Amino acid sequence: ANKSSLERHHLFPKHYLEKLGIDQEKLRNQVANYAYVEWNDNIDISDKSPQEYLPSYSHRYPLEEIEKMYYWHALPKNWETLEYKEFLQNRRQLMAKVIRDAFEKL
Repeated sequence: ANKSSLERHHLFPKHYLEKLGIDQEKLRNQVANYAYVEWNDNIDISDKSPQEYLPSYSHRYPLEEIEKMYYWHALPKNWETLEYKEFLQNRRQLMAKVIRDAFEKL
């Protein structure tokens, strides 16, 4: 079967959240919990916690590039250590800021 090079990834994987007792699909599948990643990275991440998988991907980029990615992807600082609901709240606010900043450039 043909596989897309990019897949929608849960930053806090669904099965990881289930282990934490977050079993409501609506809560797990929040837009603020999604990001696109290459399919092979998505498979490697599987159901690992963000604290577990993020370090192995962060080393790919210089700090300056990571800071830009965190802004454009609306990721709160130290997002991988946040409680899930706090992460969602913070990311939603940052997503709105990125959209507002882009709109102001128009």
